Amino acid sequence: MGSRALLLLFVPLLFGRVSSAFILQQKPISYPHELRVKDLEKDIEERSRRNAKGGAGEVAAGAVLGGLLGGPFGALFGASIGSNFGAKGALERARREEMERLGVTEEMLQSARNVGAALERSLEGLKATRESLETQQLNARRLDAKVEELYDKAKSALSSGDEDAAKRFLLERTSVQDKLKRVLMQCAEEKRRYEQLESNVSILEEKAIEVNTLLQRTIGAKAVVDTGNLGFSLSKEDPLLQKFRDLGIE
Repeated sequence: MGSRALLLLFVPLLFGRVSSAFILQQKPISYPHELRVKDLEKDIEERSRRNAKGGAGEVAAGAVLGGLLGGPFGALFGASIGSNFGAKGALERARREEMERLGVTEEMLQSARNVGAALERSLEGLKATRESLETQQLNARRLDAKVEELYDKAKSALSSGDEDAAKRFLLERTSVQDKLKRVLMQCAEEKRRYEQLESNVSILEEKAIEVNTLLQRTIGAKAVVDTGNLGFSLSKEDPLLQKFRDLGIE
């Protein structure tokens, strides 16, 4: 048994032994929970459809704010808003009236569309990157197992006195180790990309929540103003209340 073969065989297998530690793990994608502003989406859909019934724009009745204030964040402020928002006819007028009633402006919707589109793209990219990373990790595990298998074969061949076979297994093992090294480098690069996308998604989620909160506050403030105006109008026009005031009774 040659000393060279023995040396090759019994050199500590650090790369093969530690490679599993380099198989990068990642947390599963956690898609945000659904956000809804009461029944705003349904309210706008029903009112727009009812007000526009018989008009040319009836077909797209539910698309104005579809996905804007409901559904998972991945579809939040969906692109359907933009594609249907320019429809003409009765439904378009009904939309404008309903938006005015709620205090929602086109600028708010545009901001929502922009955030939603960016968030959706980032979520898609995050999913694709995760799948790519998992594929690379699977390949790394396969190569790591192959490295160990070839080592065992070389050791067995050497024990049987077949030094040539042992050398062949060790040379093949070296080739597989080189492949494993390249795959692990790809894993590291993919992991960095995944973490950057996670950060981007987190920022966009916060922005989406801000837009959602702004819409809620705007709608609530508009309701308060409308209620106040209604109360002022009633107190001014109601003859009975006016008589009470004339008598000094509040």
